[in-house]
Amino acid sequence: MNDLQEKQETSKVDDVLLRKTLSSSMTAGKVDNYISERAKLLVPIDAVLDFKLFGFDGKLKCHPTDTKKYPYKWEHRVYGAGLIDVDNCKGTLSTGYTSWDKLWADTTSAGVTAGEAALGVVLVVFFRKDGTPIGDFRGMPSGKLGLGGAGGDGGWEKI
Repeated sequence: MNDLQEKQETSKVDDVLLRKTLSSSMTAGKVDNYISERAKLLVPIDAVLDFKLFGFDGKLKCHPTDTKKYPYKWEHRVYGAGLIDVDNCKGTLSTGYTSWDKLWADTTSAGVTAGEAALGVVLVVFFRKDGTPIGDFRGMPSGKLGLGGAGGDGGWEKI
């Protein structure tokens, strides 16, 4: 389980700091409304990613770790440039939606950027039809050397 789910007190401290910061430019009512809407956003979930890109052609796979609760996977061909092989990268999947079902239904494409030299970073952004980013995966692969960026069409499939 990720730290945000386990440490609810961190969220409360963040709200106090946010309230203090926003109060200089917003009325108390607007700050309350903002914090109320912000609380509806979903806590990121743990996920796993595989990304292979050899030259210009590759494959991107991503799925939540808890496939019983979130029975979806992203598994599509991507096109870009690079040479990288990321296997079983653990990270977090997040969305700006208030329902995971919206992410599963609205995603029509993804773009991925990854770099790795013993320790690296991988970021996947999921987009809806109009090009608006609606979710992302963030992880830190380790143990290999590689660099790549790619993207492609597709959607989440029910497992």
